[in-house]
Amino acid sequence: MSRYRSPWFAWFFGAVLVTATSFARAEPSHATFSIPDVWPWAYEADNGEKHGSLIRLADRLSEISGIPVRTELRPLRRVILEITSGDVGFTFLFQSPELDKKAVPVLKVLNINLLLLAAADTKYPLNLNALASQRVAYIRGTYLGEEFEGNADIVKVPVNSVGQAIELLMMGRIAAILASDHNILRTIESRDLKFRQFRYQQHVRGQPAMLYRSHTGSDPVHADKFARALEVMAESGELKEIFFGQAEQAPGSRRFAQ
Repeated sequence: MSRYRSPWFAWFFGAVLVTATSFARAEPSHATFSIPDVWPWAYEADNGEKHGSLIRLADRLSEISGIPVRTELRPLRRVILEITSGDVGFTFLFQSPELDKKAVPVLKVLNINLLLLAAADTKYPLNLNALASQRVAYIRGTYLGEEFEGNADIVKVPVNSVGQAIELLMMGRIAAILASDHNILRTIESRDLKFRQFRYQQHVRGQPAMLYRSHTGSDPVHADKFARALEVMAESGELKEIFFGQAEQAPGSRRFAQ
């Protein structure tokens, strides 16, 4: 009897092994995030630990969804290359029409306002038309809307951080800075500056910061669980706290985040 069972059992056991192996390959045990190495969104401290609002967000998505997450800090341009090539599974970036074609937008994380910032003792209007021929600083590689992307009249000055841009502003080497309210708030707070030292004008209200997944290097099941976690965090107010925290409560700063 066992002589007739053996071939069947061997076939069945082999099929189970193949199925289990295929399933294991299709369901990676963790999700990899490529995150822009731009302060205060994400950065590495002197002791090698990762910090920043996007690192906190990735950690919380992992805790809520139960999916282990590995974060890698990369220059912004490399983040875009990795998410479009499928070398990583997920990232957080400002939404752009071009990126929507190269990766899959999963869910909006938060609306971030874009501001034009100048020194308080200046008088010129803060809009791109009025700033024609003037030097305007922006974070290198950041998508800041079609109006800025297509503007050939201003002199665009790429910088590595808003902190660097503020130094240029205080020296009179640029006329304005175009950056997110989140970045401006955190930079002013961290440098112990006063909000009255600056004036601002809202350039874009509600630029979406998105969770993207790659077409080939991500698990759609993971994306669905991350989306549900984001919804929970948005409803509880945790997302707003992660990005603005105490900076939003600083005197004179609340109006930046409206």
